[in-house]
Amino acid sequence: MSESVTLAIIVNYFSAQLTVNAVCSIIESDSLGPVRIAVVDNSQDMNEATILQNELPESVQLIINESNEGFAQACNRAFDQHDADMILLLNPDASLLPRALIRLQQSLLRLNRAGAVGPQIYWDDNKQFFLPPSDVPELLWFHPLISAHPLLEKLISRMWRRFAIRVWQSKKTVRVWNLSGGNVLLNRKAVMAAGGLFDSRFFLYFEDTDLFIRLRQAGYHLYIDPSAEVVHFYDQCGNFRLNSKRSLMAQSHQAFMEKHTRGWKQGVMKILEKLKPGPVIPAPLPKNYSHPFEIPVPVSIQKQWLFEWSPNPNFIPAAGHFGIGDTMRFPMDCWQLLAPGQYFGRLGSPSKMTGCFENISWIKESDDVI
Repeated sequence: MSESVTLAIIVNYFSAQLTVNAVCSIIESDSLGPVRIAVVDNSQDMNEATILQNELPESVQLIINESNEGFAQACNRAFDQHDADMILLLNPDASLLPRALIRLQQSLLRLNRAGAVGPQIYWDDNKQFFLPPSDVPELLWFHPLISAHPLLEKLISRMWRRFAIRVWQSKKTVRVWNLSGGNVLLNRKAVMAAGGLFDSRFFLYFEDTDLFIRLRQAGYHLYIDPSAEVVHFYDQCGNFRLNSKRSLMAQSHQAFMEKHTRGWKQGVMKILEKLKPGPVIPAPLPKNYSHPFEIPVPVSIQKQWLFEWSPNPNFIPAAGHFGIGDTMRFPMDCWQLLAPGQYFGRLGSPSKMTGCFENISWIKESDDVI
C-alpha cells in the first residue's frame, strides 16, 4: 500500500514573513507520508514576492499571481495542480504546533466518514486564549432575525457557550457542524464527491462554510481533534485594509445567503420575521482602554472562571480564556493582536450556563495596531 500524500496550501496576501513561518511549521511537523507545499501569492507586490522567493525552501512551489484572484480561487489553483490524498489548508498567520499534522492525518484516516478534521486553535503563542469553534451555518442564516429577539438571542448565546466549552475542554475528537478553512485537513475524495474545493463566487470569506455544508450533504462528517494544536494569530494578513476586508465579508455573506437560504430555511425566516421583537437589552457602554486591562473576579468563581471576548455583543462566537484567582488580566501580546474596533467581554463560571456574568465593553484604537 502506497503512502498517503498531503498537499499543504497557503495563500499569501501582504504577510510574507508570516507565510514563511507557517511553511516552516509544516516542514518541521511529523507526517504519515510525504508533504508537498504550495504557496500562492495574491499580493501583487514585488517586495512580497521577493521575500517569498528568497526565504521559502526550494522544495516549496511558489505561484505568484499577476492579479489578486481571491482566496478561494487561489486555493483551487494549487489544488488542481496536485493529486494528493489529503489537503492541508493553513492561513499565513497560523502555525502548526508539534505533531499537529500527524494527529490530523491519523484522525482523518481513522474516523468514520471523515471529510475534514480541524485542530484545537489557540489565539496566542502562550495558549492563553482558545479561538472559538466555527459558527454553525444555521446561525449564519438566521442571525439577523435572532438579534431582533433578545430572549431567543440569549438562549442561543448560552447554547453556543456550552458547545464552545465542550470543544475547548474535550480530550477526544468532537463531531461538529462547521470548521475553519484556515486550519483544516481535508479528505480529497470527500472534497471531489462534494463538488470540488471552493466555489469561486466567494472571493474571500464563507467559501469554507459553503464547502463544509457540501461535505455534510455528501454524507461526510466534520471533526475537531483537540490533540492537534494550532496557533492562529487571526486576521493579521493585510490588516491595514480592514474596511476592504469587511466589505468583502458582507458581499460573501450575501452570496452565501443567496446560495443556501432555500426551502425550510425560508419558512423559518418568515416565522421569525412575523414574531414581535422583544425589548432591546442595551450593551455595556464601551470604555476607551488604551492598554491591556484587569477585571476583579467575584469570590464565588475564583476557583475557576472563564473570560470570553467577542466583536459581537451576543458573544456568538467568542474567544475564551480559563483562569483561577481574583484578577483577570488581558495580556499585552493578545491586546496587540486586536484589530481596531469595539469589543465585548464576559466573565463567568465555566460550569454554569446561567447566573451572573461580569460584562464589559471596550474600544481598541487604530493607532495600537501592530
